Amino acid sequence: MMPKYWDETEQIYLINAIDNYRSIIDGKVLKEAKRLTRDFALNLQRTTPELSHRSQNSINERLPYLDNLLAGALEEKNYATKDRPLYGSRLRVNSDKGFNQCNTRHHFNGHIR
Repeated sequence: MMPKYWDETEQIYLINAIDNYRSIIDGKVLKEAKRLTRDFALNLQRTTPELSHRSQNSINERLPYLDNLLAGALEEKNYATKDRPLYGSRLRVNSDKGFNQCNTRHHFNGHIR
């Protein structure tokens, strides 16, 4: 079964939550940040009716992808073409462009293979 693509109407809920997500994982070691990402994804799935049809894993993969994309981590060409207009559009509080490694399995997570 192919994963369902994220469209703009669904993705906006994650974009609106990205600053909160960033504040939760900021300064955490990778293992803890990954756990917090999973917890955050589950909470979003349970509390946002528009995301209830998405799996926790789907949200868990998308959050770090959006964090990297919005922060302008790596190069714009490494992200999905449809998402490139969002590249660097919501910088982190400290303007850090470091790569969020919480989920590098996502096929468009800016992870160069």
